[in-house]
Amino acid sequence: MGPPPGVLPPPQAAPWQQGPGQFQGGPPPGPYQSGPYPQGAPYQGQWNQPYYGGHGQFNGFQPPKRRGGAARLILFGFAMLVIVGGALAAISVILTGGQAGDDTAQPGVTGPSIVPTATTNPQEGSAEDYLLNAEIYRTGALPEQDCEAANLGNGNLAAQKVYYEKLFACLNDAWRPIFREIGQQKPDPGLVVFDKPVVTPCGNFAPLSGRVLAFYCYGNQVMYTDVQQMNKAFGPRQDLAYLMTIAHEYGHHVQGVTGLFYARAAYLQDHPDRKLEFSRRNELQASCFAGVFSRAVAKSYPLTDRMNEFREQSSNSFGESPSTPEDERTHGLATSQGFWIQNGFNITENKACNTYAAPADLVK
Repeated sequence: MGPPPGVLPPPQAAPWQQGPGQFQGGPPPGPYQSGPYPQGAPYQGQWNQPYYGGHGQFNGFQPPKRRGGAARLILFGFAMLVIVGGALAAISVILTGGQAGDDTAQPGVTGPSIVPTATTNPQEGSAEDYLLNAEIYRTGALPEQDCEAANLGNGNLAAQKVYYEKLFACLNDAWRPIFREIGQQKPDPGLVVFDKPVVTPCGNFAPLSGRVLAFYCYGNQVMYTDVQQMNKAFGPRQDLAYLMTIAHEYGHHVQGVTGLFYARAAYLQDHPDRKLEFSRRNELQASCFAGVFSRAVAKSYPLTDRMNEFREQSSNSFGESPSTPEDERTHGLATSQGFWIQNGFNITENKACNTYAAPADLVK
């Protein structure tokens, strides 16, 4: 079964080079095509990386399971969001631990506003040192974008393509200056929107398989979005969930470009017992980057008059439910997802997203 148009061949894999106490490495070299729907030959064979991370060798964003472990998707109407709004706002306050960053939060912003600070001093140059002190945390806010949301229509393939292409262009425009600031001149990632089976370097996927909404494959730096799954989970009206899903997956691209993904891989080679915890820290960081981007498009999208909806969607649409067994919590609870999306939005800068320095109770 061949891939749809736009699937790229993977780059040649490069093994990790890690000396004693040293973090060395970066994105694997090789053919690297970019842009929405880039053309490429069908992928044949396996991409050999020492560590992929996450379920199924990719970072897939998923809606939470219903309480009781049922595999059905949660669909929240706006009326329900209003009803639970007060309770979830209280949860957000509790999660901050009373650490309100008034010096960095914007006027009128409610919800979490913390800048995580490392409490350990790892060996300089180690993978842990990189995770805690990466240069990306010292970059400022993303430049404000003129990015009005496209109409999702009935949520079919054509309509979702239009929506994603416009949003993807805004994501690229917003993150390029940040990449340049840290000395990374990388091509834009690819984007594939599919409603038929797809073959990728990270595995083969069919629409509505499992609970995955979208995923980013480090093997070819391409984001894949399941049209049918998105429509089933959110319909065509809950566009903020679409925004956060795509911005989250782009956050994984940010982790690849900045080396955070590879530092995590190196760290876990020596600390395999922390794989599950670091999966959550990785996923919640990508969501925080999504929150930072959401702030950059808040005026034009617009989000300014939809903040209650934004907060409730972010805390209910993704992640795991409290009934999910602890040994299966790879993405973090839905409330944790909401915390980090909102924290990135409120702080506005990437320093909000150092989830590796955050206390354990914020990455459950």
